Amino acid sequence: MENIGILLPKSSTHPEIGYDFFFGIKAFFAYHTTFNPSIYTANIGFGIDGDGMYSEAERMFLEKNVDVLVVFAEHPIVDKIFPLAAQFRRTILVVNPGAKYPIDWQAPDYVVFLTMGEMLSAKLAATHAVSGLGISKGINATNFYDGGYGIGDAFYLGQENAGGEIVFTFVSKHLETEFDPKPLQDFLEGNQEPMLIYAIYTGNILPLFLKAIEGSHTQATLVCSAAMLHELIGSELDQKMSLPEIFACTSLSPEWKNKRFQPLHDFFKNDARREVSPFSYLGWDAGEVLQQLASASGADWQEKAQQLQKTTISGSRGVMKFHLKTGHFIGVQYQVQLQGKHLNVSKIELEEVLKEWEQFMETRPNPPQVGWFNTYLCS
Repeated sequence: MENIGILLPKSSTHPEIGYDFFFGIKAFFAYHTTFNPSIYTANIGFGIDGDGMYSEAERMFLEKNVDVLVVFAEHPIVDKIFPLAAQFRRTILVVNPGAKYPIDWQAPDYVVFLTMGEMLSAKLAATHAVSGLGISKGINATNFYDGGYGIGDAFYLGQENAGGEIVFTFVSKHLETEFDPKPLQDFLEGNQEPMLIYAIYTGNILPLFLKAIEGSHTQATLVCSAAMLHELIGSELDQKMSLPEIFACTSLSPEWKNKRFQPLHDFFKNDARREVSPFSYLGWDAGEVLQQLASASGADWQEKAQQLQKTTISGSRGVMKFHLKTGHFIGVQYQVQLQGKHLNVSKIELEEVLKEWEQFMETRPNPPQVGWFNTYLCS
């Protein structure tokens, strides 16, 4: 593998995402010196311009002669470039937070996926919260931006499968100046029994939501989306506020800051000169996948895909396996319970995560699409 192309996203609310991911890949190749590819980058904005994305992808294959193209983008826009993979017989690796359903469960030839597993995390969290905590009643709490992705549907599927029941839904505005938590606060004040709050908030509105529920319901458990959990802990909001117990699942253990993956942190400290983020880990794991793609041989894509399926990858977030039909690299997840300064983390083994992924295919045979076209968090 001599040449790698990377199409990076833009984000106003989370401007570090694309850069953190890029330096994560750089860290991998700095550590694994057997591979020394040339890396070419281009910007694809918020990932909503399919024609622009197609032109940049085509340019990478034609002008830069890349052996593989890494694209940080999301369905359905990214699907527009998939025909290029078969035409050039070169692999496209799609990376993103994993917050949307694919257009089709059957992956095209030469197209593979690596994500942060946001929907998987949400479904696992809801299932484990209802069954493990013994609380059936739940509240949906989100805003018009974060709630516009598949995370909410995954929360719904998880709690439904475990025998849960949604008794109230709160969808707020997503702008700070328009945030009004009173309907949620009124409901909590009038319903004091144990309750699960399935919460999907990120960015500047997250502290406002947490402030609204701070100390308002002592028997509530906050079931966070994975992105919300990482932002909450990363900003130390859990230490600054008197919050209910927090329950979540995530593809990256929240202990990553203390029990860190040292090669990645060393590169960011000494070379990138910036802080590591969860998307840095995604970048490192993309490097692991690229290495596997380079080592897979075969006359056609199906032979290479069969080889990938037989290999277990040890990434920075844990072990991963290639799911042949969907073309996704699926990794372990972590169950998190946080109360004050007490953090309990347990691993959800790969077999259970793969089973949940298969259940997505069974319960949503025709994957539903949502209204937002941009990649989650690239707003």
